[in-house]
Amino acid sequence: MCRYSGYCAWRGVFDFTGKESSGIITGIRRAYPELGSCLYFDLAEKTHAVLYELPGNRLNWLWYINGPEPELTGSSVTMKVSDATLAGMQEDAERVWSPELARLIRETAEPFVNVIYDADPLPRLSWAGGSVALVGDAAHPTTPHGLRSTNMSVHDARVLGECLARWGQTPPPRALAEYEAARLPVVAAQVLHARRLGRLKQGL
Repeated sequence: MCRYSGYCAWRGVFDFTGKESSGIITGIRRAYPELGSCLYFDLAEKTHAVLYELPGNRLNWLWYINGPEPELTGSSVTMKVSDATLAGMQEDAERVWSPELARLIRETAEPFVNVIYDADPLPRLSWAGGSVALVGDAAHPTTPHGLRSTNMSVHDARVLGECLARWGQTPPPRALAEYEAARLPVVAAQVLHARRLGRLKQGL
């Protein structure tokens, strides 16, 4: 069962195609000189932000804000917000962040809210007598703070493939049991590590 983390993320992508020499981009590059070579984490009181560059002249930012769990419709964990909510967020950014980051947030078109969930580590990764195995986010939904979700998924697939190849024509239960023994303690620790990182950065 998914567990609400206690905070959401404002998210946005700023496309600066044709604006490479604009004041907003020269300012943000001055404030974050290694942008394009690393992820930046900004910490403030009970909140933090992330900024990094994407291919194609785009800057991706996230701003995590504590609060009660929003009511979501459908199965999506993202939501659009009203103009009034957006304006309030932009005003708050002016108080919390540097002028360069606040301006980037203000000038980003259509930012949205991403509700952050994870799940307690599962007691197992295979079921149905060893004929069903979980990999990736199905096996270990995690908050984004460990930056490991995709890597964990790739590693799951590799270990599962190696186990299946090693057991050859033997029925799958042995291969899946070996996969579970190898991956369960690792992914459980990583889910809890990411959860702790998020709670520390959010002052929770």
